[in-house]
Amino acid sequence: MKETDRVVEAPNENKKPLALVPLTGVYLLSMLVTLSHLGDPFPFMGQLYEGDAAEHLIFADSIVSLYLILGILKRQRLTLWLLIGYNFLASCNGISNLLLLPVQHVMTATGTMVPDYHYRVNAFCVFVLFLFLNVFLYFNRNRFDNRSIYLW
Repeated sequence: MKETDRVVEAPNENKKPLALVPLTGVYLLSMLVTLSHLGDPFPFMGQLYEGDAAEHLIFADSIVSLYLILGILKRQRLTLWLLIGYNFLASCNGISNLLLLPVQHVMTATGTMVPDYHYRVNAFCVFVLFLFLNVFLYFNRNRFDNRSIYLW
């Protein structure tokens, strides 16, 4: 076969970028962890919600996470900016819970023994994680090339 006889294939436009696979996994894991706390008290913006209010917040967070996961899979441009906003809100939530919610109140509501140091380190690590996710999203923003506002 001569070199001139080779067929050059067009690049597959439906191929998913590999950088978005772990991102989908992170948000899927986040959604599953949130759903696993259904029925437990839910800290949000420095207050601890219990009962129906906590369940509604967990349900809303799970629906938003599901939409974001589908948007990542569809490489939707709108989802990129929604992800950055969601991460910013989650970072603010983590810092406000760290500063405004006493550890003893959380321990009493959940019935677990969490040392003060571990609670603070965990809340700070969540804050840093969401900031790093925003940096990752910003540097991979060109991979979100679907300009449609619909997920289909």
